This record gives sequence, structure tokens and C-alpha cells, in this order.
Amino acid sequence: MEKIKAFGICLYKKNKDSIKVLLCKSIISQHRWGFLKGVALPDETQEETAMREFYEESSIKVDKKYLEDFFIQKNEFKNIGIYLVNSKNIDNLEDFFKEDRLKNIYVSSENSEVKFFKIDQLPLIKKKQSFLTEDIITFLK
Repeated sequence: MEKIKAFGICLYKKNKDSIKVLLCKSIISQHRWGFLKGVALPDETQEETAMREFYEESSIKVDKKYLEDFFIQKNEFKNIGIYLVNSKNIDNLEDFFKEDRLKNIYVSSENSEVKFFKIDQLPLIKKKQSFLTEDIITFLK
């Protein structure tokens, strides 16, 4: 049986005082967070999946030229791949947020909340993304 493949984006903000990453909490998740991502469609590249899913879950468009480093966590049934994207490359990003929270009108029906977290104050992360998150945080530091 072929594994499910899911791809998404880790949007990050970096300034001299802190680094933040954008995470979501799905409707079905009680208290664990993860990156905005989803399952690849047939004949869709991993980049196309990442950009489409990120847009579907946040209403924020990302141009392929801004996809940076790629990280993957291989799991028993679902492999998850995440691209880094620097928030400075997104035009009018501040219009989508209020105090680091994605405004409700942009949150997809799949998620209950989407927000930026400082990397030294992350919430509980979904198990299928825990090693992936550690790798990304280590890289961003």
C-alpha cells in the first residue's frame, strides 16, 4: 500500500528579537497544532500541493519562487513535507492577521484556529509532525 503524501508551508517571521512560525489547530484536534498542509491530488507536484493547501487553509497566496528549504517526516501511513516561506515575501500579510491570529474570515472550515507562535513558546505539536517541527525550528535558529 502506498503511503499518503501531504505537503504544506511553514510561514515564518524573523526579526532581531524573535522567530515565529504559523501553526493551525484542526477542528478535530483537541489541543495539538501543526503546519497548514494537505494531501496531494493526482498528478499534482508537491510544490503545487503545498501552495494550494496553504491557500485553502489561510486565503494567503504564495508564489513558487518563495518556497525555500524542504523538510519531511516519514510516518507509518502518511509522509508530511513542509516548505519554509519567509513572511517578508507575502504582500499585505498584515491584512490577514490581528495580533498574530489569522482573522476568522480567512480560517478554513478544517481549522479552529491559525496563529503565529514564538519558536521558544510552541504549543503541543501533532505527533506526525513532531520531528519535522524540531528540524524546522533547529534550522531557523
